[in-house]
Amino acid sequence: MGEVFGGSGRMVQTDTVKKYQQLVTEAIKALENAYVPDPKGWRFGSAVLTAKGNIYSSGQYYSDTYSLTLHAEQAAIAHASAHGEHEIVAIAGVGTDKPEAYCHPCGMCKQLLYEKFLRHKIDIDVVMANTKGKYIVKKISELVPYPWPER
Repeated sequence: MGEVFGGSGRMVQTDTVKKYQQLVTEAIKALENAYVPDPKGWRFGSAVLTAKGNIYSSGQYYSDTYSLTLHAEQAAIAHASAHGEHEIVAIAGVGTDKPEAYCHPCGMCKQLLYEKFLRHKIDIDVVMANTKGKYIVKKISELVPYPWPER
């Protein structure tokens, strides 16, 4: 099998599918490192694939004020940036709040990814996964149909 259908009905190469699976695996591993003081609290993990082919991951960092909580997607992007890699080609996210559900980025994280799309001209693949390892893929441009700033 050389090709499979992606989340948008477009054909994707199996090497791309393997990268998605690797991203999802790393995002699931990142759940273990999420900083959530409440043992029953929801955990989120994320992993990014850079244009150089490297993967950086992180869990979220919880803050008692909520507004200072660093989302897993934001932390994974910052992790890549800390290594000098700013061009993101794909990002995977997973959460424990609903193990069977696909974890999609919140509005703030979509905005951050969209701004990266504008800056680097890479329409990022957003891999929305569950803790079972299943996932769907959409381009960031599909998830932000009415962007700000406009394209």
